[in-house]
Amino acid sequence: MKPSNAIPLALLLGAATMPFLGTTDAQAQNRDINQSVFAFGGTMVDADILQASNPFGVTYEDLPIFGLGYQYFPARMGSFRFGLEAGLAGRYGGHPNAEFWGGVVGRYDGFEIGDTVRISPAFTFGISHVTHTQEGRERKNELEGNGDARTLFYLGPELNLSFNAMPDVDFFWRIHHRSGAWGTLGDMHGGSSANVVGVRFNF
Repeated sequence: MKPSNAIPLALLLGAATMPFLGTTDAQAQNRDINQSVFAFGGTMVDADILQASNPFGVTYEDLPIFGLGYQYFPARMGSFRFGLEAGLAGRYGGHPNAEFWGGVVGRYDGFEIGDTVRISPAFTFGISHVTHTQEGRERKNELEGNGDARTLFYLGPELNLSFNAMPDVDFFWRIHHRSGAWGTLGDMHGGSSANVVGVRFNF
């Protein structure tokens, strides 16, 4: 199976199993959750962030990525939550290297379907540092601009899917993106993107 088909399929299959994993009481569904840990896996893509938003129409590089992260949400405004995120990822293929990122995150929990399914868009913005430039698009952009891709801005637009029967667990799809923001960091006008899927545990 091609990675372009496997990534969305893994998200849908995982979500489909959630109603059978158990239920919680009303108090658990309504409690104030402000921390989470998550894990994800995916593949780097030869595309910018907008092109990467179409997981079926993008070219995937043979460069897998796996990561872990933590989120803390000290502020809430209605269905909006605001907080901090930190993460660590391993990037493989060619020269294996590590990525560290941290930043601010916002999330909206107001979309519900039939009091059963919740769809929560989120966005993380911060700084990402890697121990070595990744082969593929990231290295190509670095060479073309005579830049340094080791420290760039981090952007993580994301869609979460959860079930009210299991409010402590999310499945998500994220574009894991690094960018110099038109030369602002590292003289980089581009960066790299990966399409990843993962699971998040809220507490």
